[in-house]
Amino acid sequence: MSEIMNLYYREKGKGIPIIILHGLYGCSDNWMYIAGILSEKYRVIAVDCRNHGNSPHSNTHTYSEMVTDLAWLFNDLDIEKAHVLGHSMGGKLAMAFAADYPEKIISLTVVDIAPKNYLDSPASEIHYAMHKNILDTLYNLDLKEYSSRKEIEKEIEKTISDNFIRGFILKNLKRAGKGYEWKINVPVLRANLDHILHGVDISEYEDRLPMTNYPVLFIRGGLSDYIRESDFQDIRKMYPQAIISTIENTTHYLPSEKPDEFASVYLNFLKECYQI
Repeated sequence: MSEIMNLYYREKGKGIPIIILHGLYGCSDNWMYIAGILSEKYRVIAVDCRNHGNSPHSNTHTYSEMVTDLAWLFNDLDIEKAHVLGHSMGGKLAMAFAADYPEKIISLTVVDIAPKNYLDSPASEIHYAMHKNILDTLYNLDLKEYSSRKEIEKEIEKTISDNFIRGFILKNLKRAGKGYEWKINVPVLRANLDHILHGVDISEYEDRLPMTNYPVLFIRGGLSDYIRESDFQDIRKMYPQAIISTIENTTHYLPSEKPDEFASVYLNFLKECYQI
């Protein structure tokens, strides 16, 4: 049986709950600007998944365990039903949770991820190589050798050239005594990278299709290849009434790149579905 994980979360606002689930290397703090916008009408709960942010570390990192973690959080916060929004890894978690607990879902929003095995997709080699490079870099970095963030950033720049991704990763660096440590559980995420990329594939849910218990929105980045037009067929096979929206000129990190437009798209979805 999976250990009980008391997840860390940040909360804003009152009303109907919205649960926000971040992606790989992310945390609740990344969502505070958007949470501030949504909290004008909703109770927003941004979660740190296991092995991320301020939540506990574990020796394992599977979607089934993360679903159980989230179910415990619903119970702890006495939430019967909520809107659930997840980005990337968090989007896969949101789909898995909604499939297992449809009675707890008011609406499901999945950001720039599809219900497919990313180890067996057209861009699989690129995605896998990027994430493996990131985790290998962090795993092989001996933080005890560095006395400043600047030194660590300079070393990471040798293998992670993208400025945005490097900055995103460095948000996970924190002070520990006189040195530094990672908020994310690098060894466990590295060991479970294959599962993170291939888990929550439509083939796992064939006996439950189609899923029509709740409204569904997919939001993708116009410059991202994580949701391709070729994925639309499987998305609509799984969720026949799903709305698929594109935010142009954004990459996989669209919530950070255009947060106001992202919040507007999401709020319009809720308004159209529920007249809220």
